[in-house]
Amino acid sequence: MDFCRRAAALLARAGLVTLFLLFAWANFTHWRSTGEPSGLGTTLLEGWVAVLFLVRRRPDAVSHRPLAWIAAAIGSFAMLLARPSGGGLAHVPCELLQLTGVLVALASLVTLGRSFGLVAADRGVKTRGPYGVVRHPAYTGYLIAYTGYVLENPSAVNLALFCLSTAFQLLRIVEEERVLVRDAGGTRSRRSRCRSRREGWCLRTGRRRTARTAGRRSTGRCG
Repeated sequence: MDFCRRAAALLARAGLVTLFLLFAWANFTHWRSTGEPSGLGTTLLEGWVAVLFLVRRRPDAVSHRPLAWIAAAIGSFAMLLARPSGGGLAHVPCELLQLTGVLVALASLVTLGRSFGLVAADRGVKTRGPYGVVRHPAYTGYLIAYTGYVLENPSAVNLALFCLSTAFQLLRIVEEERVLVRDAGGTRSRRSRCRSRREGWCLRTGRRRTARTAGRRSTGRCG
């Protein structure tokens, strides 16, 4: 079982790296042949995501729902199949839009650090940095960057991939919220049990102390 898990993890990493390299190479060759820096911001974003995927830490609890795994795979990797097509809006505003998305996503991913993951899981709740302003800032950054890429390269395939990626990113958010709510409920239950045990222990201890104090007072009076 451990061997199968390790093999699956290795294949997933190899697949992600391969998809990213093909995406980066396609955009680079388009840039070299046309002189237009297509997809620069999105390539930087996908490269950083790939690095974090390779060094991420194991979560405390991961969703076993098939939908969570499907949403993670398609939402994360769909746009790596997009290719530069040209014929879109001016490159400068599109690249600026992509870089804006990159900055938002990078700030969010840096805050996450090795807590980053693809499948909905319990990796702890972040409340500092961008997460103190927006519930899911990384996904917001992805959406901004991908929008810039599609406006720059508005082919039918890219538009379809954008819609597919966005739909499954929304499903990822739903699945992540499900895991967090479930974990929060378990945490509250554990805290409630611990609180009850502490209160019971304090009550029993208080009674013993009261009995001992009463005994000492009674002995003093009799003497």
